[in-house]
Amino acid sequence: MSGAFDGAIVLGLLVLFVILGIRWLRKRVQIPWTTSGLVLFFVVLVLLLWAYQTTT
Repeated sequence: MSGAFDGAIVLGLLVLFVILGIRWLRKRVQIPWTTSGLVLFFVVLVLLLWAYQTTT
């Protein structure tokens, strides 16, 4: 397995845990964003950090 596939698997697991965590938190705290909006924000943030890390 190449590093790209490993990264995709890790990113998929992180997104899954973020979705589960948001659903758990939403029962306790009012979160103004939708789940899909938070997941999209998280994925973009991870991709930006990855892009920054590969340029330095």
